Amino acid sequence: MRALGYQLVDELVSHLSTLREQPVARRGSHADFSSLVDESLPESPGDHAGCLEFFFEHILPDLTSINHPRFHAYIPGPSSFAGALGAMLAAGTNPFVGTGLGGSTVSALEVTVIRWIAEMLDYDPSAAGLLTSGGSMANLTALAAARTRHSHHDGSVSIYVSSEGHVSVTRAVSVLGFPADTVRIVLTDESFRMSTAALRSMVREDIVAGRTPLCVVANAGTTNLGVIDPLPELAEICQQHDMWFHVDAAYGGFAALTPSGSQLLTGMQQADSLTLDPHKWLYCPMGVGCVLVRDHEALKSAFACTGDYLKDLPTDEINFFEYGPELSRPARVLPVWMVIRSAGRAQLAHQISEDMRLAKFAADLLTEDERLEVISPTLSVVGFRHRPHPGESEEDRAARDTRLMEETLASGELMLSTTLVNGQSTVRLVVMNHRTTELDIRRSVSRIRLYIV
Repeated sequence: MRALGYQLVDELVSHLSTLREQPVARRGSHADFSSLVDESLPESPGDHAGCLEFFFEHILPDLTSINHPRFHAYIPGPSSFAGALGAMLAAGTNPFVGTGLGGSTVSALEVTVIRWIAEMLDYDPSAAGLLTSGGSMANLTALAAARTRHSHHDGSVSIYVSSEGHVSVTRAVSVLGFPADTVRIVLTDESFRMSTAALRSMVREDIVAGRTPLCVVANAGTTNLGVIDPLPELAEICQQHDMWFHVDAAYGGFAALTPSGSQLLTGMQQADSLTLDPHKWLYCPMGVGCVLVRDHEALKSAFACTGDYLKDLPTDEINFFEYGPELSRPARVLPVWMVIRSAGRAQLAHQISEDMRLAKFAADLLTEDERLEVISPTLSVVGFRHRPHPGESEEDRAARDTRLMEETLASGELMLSTTLVNGQSTVRLVVMNHRTTELDIRRSVSRIRLYIV
């Protein structure tokens, strides 16, 4: 075990120390990648060292590296070695964190870390919460709590979501068994923020129609462009109509650690519930989301359950299976604890500020090229697109955006993604990685310029 452990750490350090010069990703089909990794079912014992060798020779070289300093596609999960150490502790000791009795010290540690997160964001430190598998499960958990608190209402309810909202919200509504017409899509203003005027109008219409306004889901950093909804105004509307105020801050929430982010996210602290992703701007390994809920009873009522095999559990202890849909829960807390405890709030704030600065730096460099239109970042997502040629159709112009994305991907130098903004193709460049430097941004922008047509 010791020899294999040393071998594994040596291989990981070698991989991470050369990451900058490795390809970010490559385009391939399922058949392409299967040809590298597919084998017959093993019938007899194999060699552990051989498994490690297979991974580093056959799997890792063609893996899309979201840790890479020039992975600019989507909202990445860059992780960190501190987070990896925490994940190794969790895998090596294998705690069960579904109950207080089963998790003991690790369950107690999760309570502490939930409080740390709330304190870092100036949220209610006494809020209930738990660590989830990601933002999707956190959104579902929060909406389940919202439904329970308003379960006395008869008839149809409405959940208001921005047209820029994350798809996980709509999916959570469906999984929770709400009718399809529960989700009410609210238009955005010219800055892609939820329109408060449109929301007020829809709420009035629903009340007249006999529907109950249940919840508003606001964005604190949209996936498309990192846009933050007008949180104080939305909180006020929710208070006026006794609606649950949920803020999906999976991407942008931890920007509140920084001075500029704290101003942008004013009003987030008024939320009844918050979704956060430590595997984004806390630099933890993939698979760690977080939900904070101000109303303990609403959250516990949504998930509390009993069984004869659970009768030995102390009823006055925090049992996390009563705060979310999982009974069997891994120790997601250990990577988060390791990162926060080893880095501290000030260092995390500094790194998030640096990511935001580098995104602005990328936008400034791209703006220097007159062939591009650039949408400067609110947080750390830069949007840009080819300017149209005289008489060019939007379809042909969009094809140039797609070709730029594909050709930069094929180069192995960087990875971008495309989306639609106001119905127009837009390329996205995201900065969210403690490994990314100004040199990486210059290198990425230089490569982008090679493929502008």
